[in-house]
Amino acid sequence: MKREDTIGFNIRSIDNMLMRKAMAMSDEGSGKNGMMPVMQGWIMGYLYDHKEEEIFQRDIEAQFYIARSTVTCLVKQMEQKGYIARVAVERDCRLKRLCLLEKGEEIHKRFLQNIEKIEEEIREGVSEEELQTFLKVAVKIRNNLEELQHCSGKCSGRKKQ
Repeated sequence: MKREDTIGFNIRSIDNMLMRKAMAMSDEGSGKNGMMPVMQGWIMGYLYDHKEEEIFQRDIEAQFYIARSTVTCLVKQMEQKGYIARVAVERDCRLKRLCLLEKGEEIHKRFLQNIEKIEEEIREGVSEEELQTFLKVAVKIRNNLEELQHCSGKCSGRKKQ
């Protein structure tokens, strides 16, 4: 099988292109050329969408499938930039919930506009039926990967969909 015919290669290629496009459109942050790391944008979006809930670093790890050390680094950077704050919860001062600050909300809104523009551009020439098929297949692939991650190679006789 050719590399170009594999799901993994195509997903990785698309992800790389999307990240480059999003970073090129970003006008805030500390990455190279003054670009905000895209993952910070996704995290701020998650915090914005769940601002009425208590969100902790472990929630970010689970939502985005990223390591604890990565989340710690991202949170520290966003806190230093004034995008978020870690606030102790009353029931247990050791727990720190993540709160999106006003500056973070402003950055999130600009990030969201960029993402919506990219989404519009990449859907060009894709019919609604093709889009729904793609999304359905993508969900199946993600579910398969979640199951494999959960099983850690110990599961056998997986249920076929």
